[in-house]
Amino acid sequence: MPRQLQERLRAELRRELPPGAVPQAGDTRRLPLLQATVTETLRLRPPAPLALPHCARRTTRYGAAWTPGSILVPNLLAAHQDPDIWHHPEEFLPERFLAPGAPLRALLPFGCGARSCLGEALARAELFVFLGQILQEFRLEPPAPGLLPSLRVRAGTVLRCPPFRVRMVPCQAPA
Repeated sequence: MPRQLQERLRAELRRELPPGAVPQAGDTRRLPLLQATVTETLRLRPPAPLALPHCARRTTRYGAAWTPGSILVPNLLAAHQDPDIWHHPEEFLPERFLAPGAPLRALLPFGCGARSCLGEALARAELFVFLGQILQEFRLEPPAPGLLPSLRVRAGTVLRCPPFRVRMVPCQAPA
């Protein structure tokens, strides 16, 4: 995460939370940049690259025709990288979710419909609280200058990134 973004997130946390308070799951409206950062993280790296299979109920045309009974497996990773929907899809830009008209309906990191993940609300809340608490106390840096982790992933049931290290540098409280 770029240092400038981390500083903006820390400023938002300091501005919106009383001294000594930690972010809570109900603070998403008060901390829009933190919420947008979690959302952008889920867009770039959804928990699973593919959603659960769906069965077409009627003939549908999207590129090819699917007849009733066709099994569809939505590719969430590809949908979140579609340049027709996402401006600069390969870049980490949390600000895209702060702008009016952000394509939130195209964001499906936990699937959609009857087969969406039941744990979505809990996962989002945990990511929000965890990231907020870490950024209140630490600056995240690569282990050495210029040594950034690879963003390449290996697809499987879940996405796997290569192991990486990060330095957690304690932040000094503003004077």
